[in-house]
Amino acid sequence: MRHRRYYIQSLWTSGLSVPSTGGDLVIAAKEQTDDLDWELIHRSSENWPLRKEPYDLDMVGPEGRFAGPAILVRSDGRSHVFRGVGHLEGFDPDELS
Repeated sequence: MRHRRYYIQSLWTSGLSVPSTGGDLVIAAKEQTDDLDWELIHRSSENWPLRKEPYDLDMVGPEGRFAGPAILVRSDGRSHVFRGVGHLEGFDPDELS
């Protein structure tokens, strides 16, 4: 499996800015396919209640800006796990290791 990790400093969920301490965007592809799987694990600096539903994510970090649709799969109010459910804008598949 090929994968790449990006540090994410700022996050917007469907247009709302999340007070952030940062997180990791992980992108992976199996050797047999060009399909990408991606996931964001992000921490908020204060309690940020989110419902388990779809969101349009906008993510910014030192290596660029990424955007795509995702579903919140887990959250305790401070740590949030989103699973990508569509195309991830801003990512070049040639960057996979």
